[in-house]
Amino acid sequence: MLHKKRKVMRMRFAAGLLALAALATGLTACGGSGASSIVDKAKDDKKLVIGVKIDQPGWGLKKPDGGYAGFDVDVAKYVAKELGVPESGITFKEAQSANREPFIQQGQVDMVIATYSITDERKKKISFAGPYLVT
Repeated sequence: MLHKKRKVMRMRFAAGLLALAALATGLTACGGSGASSIVDKAKDDKKLVIGVKIDQPGWGLKKPDGGYAGFDVDVAKYVAKELGVPESGITFKEAQSANREPFIQQGQVDMVIATYSITDERKKKISFAGPYLVT
């Protein structure tokens, strides 16, 4: 029974990642002098600025050496890779709960990958590509 539950969780996780990667092609970076596709930016510049939480061990954590670790960080690296951006082209920026939406709206980040509930109210402010994990 436990094996079956784990298999279902892995399938949901994989489906969520696929949905995130597929929907990322529709994301738009807001800010600057006009909107441009994140996919185009990734393809042209080979760089992305990705907001992550830095204080949630297991999800998003800034390590003492300045690197980043956690599930959301791994998802960010995966999505960037699928968009053609190498790890060296990723700039991580601390995204706290209070500044995730403004960072996206102001163009300070190309995307935020952090624990974040998708609600109807939030959908009015920003676009979501996901969910990539259902708990």
